[in-house]
Amino acid sequence: MVAGTSLAVITVAVAVLAVTQGLPGSDTGSDVADSLARPPASAASPGEGTGGSGPAPSEPPGTSGSPSPTPSPSSPDPKPTPTPTPTPSAPGTGLPPGFRTYKAPEGFSVALPAGWEPLDTDRQGDLRYRVTFGAAGDDRTLAITYSKRVGPDPVAVWRDEVEPNLEQSGDYRRIGEIRATTYQGREAADMEWTADVDGTRVHTFGRGFLLGEGRSFSLRWTTPDADWEDKANQEALRAFLKTFRPGSG
Repeated sequence: MVAGTSLAVITVAVAVLAVTQGLPGSDTGSDVADSLARPPASAASPGEGTGGSGPAPSEPPGTSGSPSPTPSPSSPDPKPTPTPTPTPSAPGTGLPPGFRTYKAPEGFSVALPAGWEPLDTDRQGDLRYRVTFGAAGDDRTLAITYSKRVGPDPVAVWRDEVEPNLEQSGDYRRIGEIRATTYQGREAADMEWTADVDGTRVHTFGRGFLLGEGRSFSLRWTTPDADWEDKANQEALRAFLKTFRPGSG
């Protein structure tokens, strides 16, 4: 009985020694304590999670895993850019308002102001003709001349064939030089002058151009000299030059 009691005491003592001091060949007591106090590697301490922050708070039902972005202040809508109003013109024709295209029996065509029509046609056989356009009560005229016999230099035609006749009229005066130019891809020349016609000082711009084989056209736009610079008169001249077509000649 005594022997059994002694054996039991020895066994308990050894067990206590193993827990507090460690058995020979095993880890020290401090290591064992540390291993018991240290959490598993997969268990993160507060403030030491894998992301470096504490545990994420639980989300309310029905929300996604990602936090909703903070809405930024809305910018005011940009003001619309006003659309420029187009300049009115004659519908579908490209002509100035009030103009219409006139097609002459001789074959040419030109845009004329409303109410204008041929006032006079002067012919010299089949070599030359001149059609003068205008309207009742309007002091302005447009004369279109066709010729089959002119020289090869349009400047010389004005200087040598036209100007000598003009000099015989009352107080003719040329404005500047006769200017060589091109018109519709053809050789041309411009001349401008003033003269007295029936007691009125008039101002004329003339453009002559060659068709080839001795044929030519000229356009002469005449207004009272006092009205030459009027906007309507300058627009009319541009319209004539822009729209004139010689036809078959």
